[in-house]
Amino acid sequence: VLDMKAPRAMGIVHHLLEKRDVIVMNFRAGVAERMGLGYDSLQEKYPGLIYASGTGFGETGPMKNMGGQDMAIQSFSGSTWHNRDGAGRPGIFPIPFIDFGAGMALVQGILMALIERSSSGKGQRVDVSLLDTSLFAQMNEYTQWMMRRFEINWERDNLVGSFKTSDGWVNIVGLFRPDPLEAVCDALGIDSLTNRPEYATSKLQMQNRESLWSILDNELSKFTTDEAVQRLSASGVLCAPVLDYDEVLAHPQVINNDMIRTVNHPMAGTIKVIDNPIRMSAAASRDYSPAPLLGQHSEEILTELGYSSSAIEELRTEGLVSSPSRPSFA
Repeated sequence: VLDMKAPRAMGIVHHLLEKRDVIVMNFRAGVAERMGLGYDSLQEKYPGLIYASGTGFGETGPMKNMGGQDMAIQSFSGSTWHNRDGAGRPGIFPIPFIDFGAGMALVQGILMALIERSSSGKGQRVDVSLLDTSLFAQMNEYTQWMMRRFEINWERDNLVGSFKTSDGWVNIVGLFRPDPLEAVCDALGIDSLTNRPEYATSKLQMQNRESLWSILDNELSKFTTDEAVQRLSASGVLCAPVLDYDEVLAHPQVINNDMIRTVNHPMAGTIKVIDNPIRMSAAASRDYSPAPLLGQHSEEILTELGYSSSAIEELRTEGLVSSPSRPSFA
């Protein structure tokens, strides 16, 4: 952790860049340039460097200087509007999927740039914005809107949603079938509701959705969630139990996938985290370390660069390099 406003600290940055492959920026557009870390100046001095930049709205354009954050970008990119409730109120998704997706896209860009460099010997700039990532995540929805003025919303489809069982909830995904209602009725052991005039077609089922779902709620409440899932699955209906976090963590499939890792944190002690989902045959052993504290490896990195203990202590005394900071835990 360096005080980037101090000239001597910037000297350390350049010392690092002499031996590194990638630099990652997460500043608003123009900030890196003002600090002397713009792409053009670094590319000239370090031609093999991969320069990766993540921004809210992009490196250019009328909103380049605006700060970006997942929920704000959700609103700006249409996903909040797309997530309207029955009364038309826009809704934020409670998972920061844009932040996560942008990080994954930046990783992909970096890896592609490294592969390209292996043949050309040259680095390049990789830019990813939260706005572009959100549009990309909605490519299907936006394509249909631009071509047909048609809004795709699977959650509002006729038979997509959660239904109450005797001990919980089951989510039915009534897609990919010509008549999902008939299959659901078969699973529940009742006469097909498609025989009724008001539910004869998918369009009529949508028009009379409230009464139809009331019937299905009543029928599904006769079964436990496990029974409902078994019956629906046997009839070829996509479905899943609605699990809370504790149920997910205790589920045999999650345990089988070894997705919960126990690690020793230097300050928090033993903690549990979610593992990386990538499995690689040539890397069967997956040692997992906790996220480093801010400044935790400053001394190690500076020593690797050739700084002596006294020089490092001098940098710390002057406030140019920070010591490890204690995080706060809820």
